[in-house]
Amino acid sequence: MATGQGTSRRAGLGRRVLLGLMPGLAGAVVAGPARGQLPPPGATPDSAEWEGFRRRFITHDGRVVDNGNAGATHSEGQGAAMLFAVRFDDRATFDRLLRFSRQALRRPDDALLAWRYQPGAAVPVSDLNNATDGDLLGGWALAEAAARWSSGEYRRLAAQVARDILRRLVLPLADGPLLLPGAEGFLKPDHVVVNPGYAMPNAFRALAPLAPSPAWAALEAMGRQITDRARFGRWRLPADWVAISRGDGRPILAPGPAPRFSYDGVRVPLHLAWSGSVAAPALLALAEFWADPDHAAAPAWVDLRSNLIAPYRGDAGIQAVAQLTVATVLGRAFTLPRVEETALYYPASLALQCRLAWQDIGPRIAMAPAAAAQPG
Repeated sequence: MATGQGTSRRAGLGRRVLLGLMPGLAGAVVAGPARGQLPPPGATPDSAEWEGFRRRFITHDGRVVDNGNAGATHSEGQGAAMLFAVRFDDRATFDRLLRFSRQALRRPDDALLAWRYQPGAAVPVSDLNNATDGDLLGGWALAEAAARWSSGEYRRLAAQVARDILRRLVLPLADGPLLLPGAEGFLKPDHVVVNPGYAMPNAFRALAPLAPSPAWAALEAMGRQITDRARFGRWRLPADWVAISRGDGRPILAPGPAPRFSYDGVRVPLHLAWSGSVAAPALLALAEFWADPDHAAAPAWVDLRSNLIAPYRGDAGIQAVAQLTVATVLGRAFTLPRVEETALYYPASLALQCRLAWQDIGPRIAMAPAAAAQPG
């Protein structure tokens, strides 16, 4: 794998060329039923994908097992699996996931979830701080479940989650609200730490009717602004973690975490594509990066200070997001890894989210490619 220090084997595509290619999407991305390929736009993904995920990663009591992290359970995993269960009309599994989440991870003073459960530990939940991605995914799933299964109880719970997200996880600033990655630990004397991959426009839109507030639209706008501005390195890619200056609001690489685009940042293009922001600068930059033959086997990470690239390819989840991104922007036919072909929970979850994203966005892109190609 190239290190990023040498010269690419071909010239970059460039924003104007990328936008010019986008109208070809409608005819090029529709994939047939061959192994690993996606169904036509709008078709329900193969239920075997969900059945494989459920069998391998969800216990009988509704706990999602992160087998890449010593079998721990995270609120992000619970929320993503709940969304899968709704989309595949599996209410029994949804209820098991919800029951475990509320019994094992519920915090005492709000409707948010503790971020991690460690089976076998003397105190399985040793840190009551939440992780905002898990709460957004879980609230989004509850909102969809309320509509799909006409449940007032799911709606009530979704509204509780929505209100507590606004109450505990939104920091009002002059330029707009910031979404905190958790209730505690991210406010520093001179900056605020944010995770751009936590911004989920579809979750904001699903929760907005349940706890009406102008903050939801403002969160979406600010999330988009951060993903537009907080791009770094030679290829102008989004970072896993970003610090927003309390002085001038300037985004910089967050001190502490590795200055990378990797397993957190990869959710930026996923949620940009999934929400229809197909001309977002971050999405275009990543489409150009992943379309380059030097990076076609999407690397596991890119160091945004040194421009070094991982000497090994990313896991199946990163490959899935890369395929979805390039297809969405450039109109290429694409394939995704199947759940049965991935060894670990997190890549399987990302791959399945990509399938749901294509189910949602494919018809819109196919119907209005010219509109999608307008600069954002």
